[in-house]
Amino acid sequence: MRREHPNNYTQSKNFGDKEDNSFGGDVFPLHDLAVGGMRPALLILVGAVFLVLLIACANLTTMLLARAAAREREMGIRVALGAGPLRLLKQVLTESVLLALVGGAAGVLLALWGVELLKAIGAQTVPRLGEVNVDLNVLGLTLAIAVGTGIMFGLVPGLASARPELTEALKEGGRSSSQGARRNRLRNGLVIAEVALALVLLSGAGLLMKSFARLQNVNPGFNPRNALTFEISLPKIQYPDDPSIVRFNNEAQRRIGALPGVQAAGFSTILPLAGTNSDSSFAIEGRASNDNSPSPDEEKRQVSPDYFRTLETPLIKGRFFTDADNAGAPGVIIVNQAFAKKFWPNQDALGKRIVMGGMSDNPKWITIVGVVGDMRHFGLDVDPKPEMYVPFAQDPYFTTIYVVRSNQDPQSLLPAIRREIQAIDPAVPLANLRTFGNVIADSVAPRRLSVVLLGVFAGVAVLLASVGIYGVISYLVVQRTHEIGVRMALGAQRGDVLRLVVAHAAKLVGIGSAIGLVLAFMSTRTLSALLYNVGAFDAATFVFVTISLAAVALVASYIPALRATRADPMIALSHNA
Repeated sequence: MRREHPNNYTQSKNFGDKEDNSFGGDVFPLHDLAVGGMRPALLILVGAVFLVLLIACANLTTMLLARAAAREREMGIRVALGAGPLRLLKQVLTESVLLALVGGAAGVLLALWGVELLKAIGAQTVPRLGEVNVDLNVLGLTLAIAVGTGIMFGLVPGLASARPELTEALKEGGRSSSQGARRNRLRNGLVIAEVALALVLLSGAGLLMKSFARLQNVNPGFNPRNALTFEISLPKIQYPDDPSIVRFNNEAQRRIGALPGVQAAGFSTILPLAGTNSDSSFAIEGRASNDNSPSPDEEKRQVSPDYFRTLETPLIKGRFFTDADNAGAPGVIIVNQAFAKKFWPNQDALGKRIVMGGMSDNPKWITIVGVVGDMRHFGLDVDPKPEMYVPFAQDPYFTTIYVVRSNQDPQSLLPAIRREIQAIDPAVPLANLRTFGNVIADSVAPRRLSVVLLGVFAGVAVLLASVGIYGVISYLVVQRTHEIGVRMALGAQRGDVLRLVVAHAAKLVGIGSAIGLVLAFMSTRTLSALLYNVGAFDAATFVFVTISLAAVALVASYIPALRATRADPMIALSHNA
């Protein structure tokens, strides 16, 4: 932009033969400003949905393979009667697509409920979420995905059913051992893939949960308990000048502070954790500013004398504002620790003087009279920025945000607060009434939504993987019933049979976990933008989720294994594998 429109940029004075074009602007698409902040989280959630779909399709393939093995004799008879491979393939694919369509229809019904639930919990978090509906476009995409996945993942079982081994299939109870082994390997491979994909999702969910837990423990720089906030915006027609604005707010604060149950009341122009800013440039006494060293520019808030006491923000040095710091008094200012450390790293900031704006021939010096603790205004995950606070009476503004601290439920004070404000001016409404607990909750809402959704997807993935393991092990037990009968007839104990079956499941889970850990290490890097104080390769999280998934998977395999140990050896020996 600067190269295309150089005349639209301010140029500083020439130094020798060089020009400094350091002042300019950045242009951003409106779409990016509206939804850009949620893009990483939404892309990650789309990836999670895709992984869950893969796991569900793997389960469908495993089920169809088992069904194909059970129908091998039926397919052999059809081939003997003249049915061609293409006809058999069409039949299996039709069944697969019908299953996918039934699942898709059930998913649409759940989506109708889920979208409304998502709107309720995330309408203020995800931009334009209220406009989301299950419309014809969504239904069309769902239909296409259902048909596509039904064809794609029904193709392998269909090909297996379309070419049966006639000699073995037409025998009573016969089955090709080589073909059965191939299908077993394929089923085992699908279970390994399910475990691996579930571990990827579970690792991501574990990292986000750990990150969110640490974020919740961050000190915001104030005490949010039993604190209420609301906003007042004075009409400029009734309050045209600074004295009228100051009088209204002083009276409102006095009345609210005198209410029974109110411990303290104060107000500011910007609320902590609101994510909004209001900065101002200034010059420091004794430090010249020029084109090479421009005036600094930092965050500025106008506050009442009792504001810091109400928030219980600690005073590090100096004093708080008092009622004496009014419009006719000398200019004073309070800064936070970040401000003091940045501009006077090895000195005491108390007593230093600044002037708002640039230096002039007759500067209006403002003296630093206090240093307070850092408060987080842009989010719990954003380090405190240098901030300066000026008395509201010396720099009033028509919009103020009140903070009221109570020794009881602060919401119970709302009727009394409304009455006091209306007693001053019935035309002035209260807006954005909420507790400070809600303020903090709103500030972490995007992260909380990501944690909840990814956690739900990870839970579904673990459930599907467990069902897949249960199905494969159950089928394995049926296949090896005769073998189990022989082992038990030769003296094998129930514990030996149990270990035999569970060991097979443990092998599949172990291989799947190893592959899943590699995939998780490769994929969790994309979560870095959503993590706070947690590394993308947090070893403790990976170990915990791996053990948890393995435990759930082994429990799923234990049920059919236990059933195998209860089989009667005589009945098992009569079973033709």
